[in-house]
Amino acid sequence: MTNVREPYKILIVDDDKTFLKLLSSALNSKDDNFVVETARSGKECLQKVKRFKPNLVLLDIGMTGMNGLVTLRFIKSIDASTLVYILSGLSIEYIRDGVGMVPAEGYFTKTQFVTLLSSDQSFDMILKTGRI
Repeated sequence: MTNVREPYKILIVDDDKTFLKLLSSALNSKDDNFVVETARSGKECLQKVKRFKPNLVLLDIGMTGMNGLVTLRFIKSIDASTLVYILSGLSIEYIRDGVGMVPAEGYFTKTQFVTLLSSDQSFDMILKTGRI
């Protein structure tokens, strides 16, 4: 009998097509067991959370329409066990102020997250525990 691992589902949500493509490609090359989907808005994200049932959502904070903080509240109401990390091109102080009011597992600038992704030990810790 073979031991087949369940795929680890990751949803990346960002209105920047270039960043979506970069991060999606980096995650797909990191582990064959990752299944990565993308969304370009809060509304599309919520549809995919219901259908795709991701283990992890990487969520941009500054999107037009429904921003990341509002989207996060809806994600957690759909499935509170989904790990959600806020990503932003803005400063950590800006993110920290907003995220303190919502139940995200953590937050990173986009630059920090790309650096974290290159560190196998740190990224694996997020996947296993939801924390660094």
